Amino acid sequence: MIDKYLSPGELKRLLSALMLVIGFICIAAFFGFTVVPGLRYQAHTLPDAPVQAVQGESGWLDPTDYPAMAREVIPPIDPATVMTPNPALMARGKALYAQNCATCHGADGKGDGPSANGLNPKPRNFTAGGGWKNGTRLEDVYRTLQEGIKGSSMVSYSHLSKKDRMALSHVVQSLGSFDHGASDPKALAALEKLFASAGEVIPNRVPVAHAVKVLTREYTDTQATPAGKR
Repeated sequence: MIDKYLSPGELKRLLSALMLVIGFICIAAFFGFTVVPGLRYQAHTLPDAPVQAVQGESGWLDPTDYPAMAREVIPPIDPATVMTPNPALMARGKALYAQNCATCHGADGKGDGPSANGLNPKPRNFTAGGGWKNGTRLEDVYRTLQEGIKGSSMVSYSHLSKKDRMALSHVVQSLGSFDHGASDPKALAALEKLFASAGEVIPNRVPVAHAVKVLTREYTDTQATPAGKR
């Protein structure tokens, strides 16, 4: 019926515009759910442990979005600087915890952060020893940060560097005074090898808001261009 009201050329232009809109929506969704990893709620940084904003610290409800960051190449790390807690590592871990974890797990790790009430299952109480999905040993906490926990709001923090994940692991353990259990020597050796033998590349990060702005501008420019010159 629509061909009675529109010429073939007008119908073609209408379909072309519709496909552009659909393409824009698909690309925006791709950026939102794939390109920008681990967007989360943002907590306030501890005043005594300032840290530069890191990827993944902002969430969908954070109007500031997360900052653009350039590609970073990180060389292999001496395991001795990360496998046991030290003041610098703990300061970094506490700042990262405040930015990435406190909103859900609470400032003291009791699972009572401001976002906890809206989550099911509830965030882990790091001060209690029972019920940890992957275990409480250092290698277990590191694995949880690397892989996340399926079926929960605990997503993977693999977008953080290995050193940052280890700093967070030490901080998470420090929040509970219970016995976390003896680590498996083979697991610790594997972690040490991971740090010593392989560096890593942290890719460029593009804020969602910026990506959407660019796509919108490109779409607007396309619509403004005469059909014969596209």
